[in-house]
Amino acid sequence: MKQRHQLSILAFALLQAACGGGGGGSNVTSSPAGTSIIGSVPGTLIEAFGDNGSYYVVQSNDNGTAQHPFELDIPPGLGIRLVMITGEGTADEVITPIGFRDSTGNIRTRLALGEGDVVDLGHVPLFMGRNAAAMDDLDNDGVLDRPMVLDDVGAQNPLSQSDVDEDGVDDWNDDDHGGYQYDSSTRDPQDDDEDGIPNVYDHDHAGREDDSDSDGLPDHIDANPHNDEDHDNDGLDDDCDGDGYNDEDRDHDGFHDDDDDRDGFHDDDLDHDGRHDDEDDDTGTCPTPTTTTTGQTTTTTTSQTTTTTAPQTTSTTTGASTTTTTGASTTSTTMGAPTTTTTTGASTTSTTTGATTTTTTTAAPSTTTTTLVPIGSFAAGQAQYDAECSDCHGAGSHDTSNGVKNLKGTGSKLVPVLGDIAFMNNIVLSSQEILDLRAFLDSPLI
Repeated sequence: MKQRHQLSILAFALLQAACGGGGGGSNVTSSPAGTSIIGSVPGTLIEAFGDNGSYYVVQSNDNGTAQHPFELDIPPGLGIRLVMITGEGTADEVITPIGFRDSTGNIRTRLALGEGDVVDLGHVPLFMGRNAAAMDDLDNDGVLDRPMVLDDVGAQNPLSQSDVDEDGVDDWNDDDHGGYQYDSSTRDPQDDDEDGIPNVYDHDHAGREDDSDSDGLPDHIDANPHNDEDHDNDGLDDDCDGDGYNDEDRDHDGFHDDDDDRDGFHDDDLDHDGRHDDEDDDTGTCPTPTTTTTGQTTTTTTSQTTTTTAPQTTSTTTGASTTTTTGASTTSTTMGAPTTTTTTGASTTSTTTGATTTTTTTAAPSTTTTTLVPIGSFAAGQAQYDAECSDCHGAGSHDTSNGVKNLKGTGSKLVPVLGDIAFMNNIVLSSQEILDLRAFLDSPLI
């Protein structure tokens, strides 16, 4: 762990303010559309490192003043850590991790934005050169020994400008600060020793052979394993819902929830193919709708589709005969009198020894059958909990008032007839109510 020194950044901020460089002003005159972080810096590279290994970077715009504006677009809902670099690539390079306080005074370095949030950091008065940063970089390695706290240097706090959980309360004033902050049992994948310095720039971080960018995530679960600025940050095979995290990473720490040894594989994935050993081999792709045509029947198949195959019927007659087939191909052989073969569906081969044969084929209408799998509603589950369960139970951070049993994470244990359990007042749940309660109780937002 590196030594900490606090006075110099504060003194530096006061000096910047005296020279007109501090405060919340920014040279960005209008807020851009989308989800982004804006502000101004004294000539800087701005980087963001995502929970999932993604990497976002932008260079500030040299506008001929001491305050260069910047705009960094990031995906909504994804936890990131900000780093700003002055003198990039030179002997005078200074790498500054960014922090900010929550309403309790705790310093945080992990930030997320809600859909459409535009957070203005104001002017961030970074150190310009190793000499200026000497008191905050005691080992002179070019990386500050602790994060620069925006609140302490006259810049603007991002929490007061975001509402990640969309509860109508900004993340500064929100008791759970947006609902995305890690709890004490979750390790930050980008800051193993939790000193505020991202693993990429922390000389205390012990890298591993399968982690090319040394960010703490093995390459095969890293959305951008080489921190390539031209990469699409789409390297996760198991993010089928598109939220930026592997589908079995509910605490959003970059690792599968059942990866206790943090090797990047499920603990029951002994062959390291990316799947549980009792599942099919990993194809590297998510299920997508497919269309298959057999004969004249079209079937659309997805992970939520039931496929119907027409029955196969074959009839063979010796003598004067008629053969009718519905479905797959039929071979009809007739010996003797004139023969007529009519086929509805796929191809027919008719061979006749003797008199004339007439073959007529009529195409069957296309049929598509789709069955949707019901899913639960977080909002409906919360309402159900508040109405039926809150008097006796708790529910994570949503309801901490009762201690009989906190139901967070117990959705899979719900049964339709709760009245079978003592003191449950004959409560009966429909299948949809069970799905709704499960979506609420098993959500990482509570």
